[in-house]
Amino acid sequence: MTAETCAVIGHRGFKAKYTENTLSGFLKCFQTGAMSFETDVWTTKDHVLVISHDVNTNRIFCDENGRETSYNILETDYEVLRTLRTIESGEPLLRFTDLLQWFVAYVNENDAAGERKMMLDLKAANPPVLLKLLIQDMLSVHSELAWWFPRIQLGVWYLRFIKYLNQDPELQQLFLETQPYQGYTHFELIHISFNWKSSIIFAAYNEYLERAHAHLFKFKTTGVSLIYTNTWSTKFVKYFMPTVKQQAWSLYTWTSNTKPQLTYFCKVCQFDDVRAYGVITDHPDTMVELCDDVIAAVSPPKATFFQRLTSYIVGAVIRCPRVDDGCFDSYVEPLQMRPVKMTLGRKIFAYLQQMGIF
Repeated sequence: MTAETCAVIGHRGFKAKYTENTLSGFLKCFQTGAMSFETDVWTTKDHVLVISHDVNTNRIFCDENGRETSYNILETDYEVLRTLRTIESGEPLLRFTDLLQWFVAYVNENDAAGERKMMLDLKAANPPVLLKLLIQDMLSVHSELAWWFPRIQLGVWYLRFIKYLNQDPELQQLFLETQPYQGYTHFELIHISFNWKSSIIFAAYNEYLERAHAHLFKFKTTGVSLIYTNTWSTKFVKYFMPTVKQQAWSLYTWTSNTKPQLTYFCKVCQFDDVRAYGVITDHPDTMVELCDDVIAAVSPPKATFFQRLTSYIVGAVIRCPRVDDGCFDSYVEPLQMRPVKMTLGRKIFAYLQQMGIF
């Protein structure tokens, strides 16, 4: 097996060695040989898209004088955020257009084969109109919409974002008028989740689209991205992998930083002949090298007792989120935000992420 078959995706760029979600981190990620990086998008109060993992600026950003900040991005105009800098490296809070301009320049100079990608984590608290803003920004940087299809993957946490794509008349018209490109009719749409069980409704929605609304352009889920411990359960392999195959989904896992994590996941995907798969990692340099050492799967992968126990414990602590998107025809309010409360469990998880465990 090689890095060409298992995609290596830098988590927030190159999080282990460089400040997260910065142009320097994204560049260093690509320089390791990784073909993609994952990053996070928010909209400001006045609908300017910016790059940040947290909705609050206090962990990563200070003001131009080095003082602590505590702005809620969703509730703050961009003009207030414009001068913020990263605490560690002094780099600016990026607009999405800044990232796109850098990406296009990099691709034009270094990627004649068109292999480089960006995976966007569209944070769940955002309003669905974020999707329209994303596309507007893309078109402002490169006017050929289809050029972006193989290069940008959109990760969503809730079905309401995909329902919005299928409901908005302007987006419908735009995509109906856009010709397919390299086999893509739209961006890859990836469900991000802590639990594979919550992805089942996305498969059901795909089937629903096949049966209804023949006149619509159909935006369908094309992949799933799961926390790595969730792939360690016997039920995942037995009950969910058939859905992945039936839907022809791609499959990704996060945040994978060790060889055992990589080996097990690759064997699962190889054995079930997954269309495309990859690991999101804090260490893209290490993972690119390790991919060359993973031996092709010749038998069904078996999780160790430790892996199964870990999967059970994490699954018990991090519950599958309540699904309220069961009515596929229900209207999605474009401007509705869904603030996420910072519970003790979320704080613990965020701390463990900073430690490189998740």
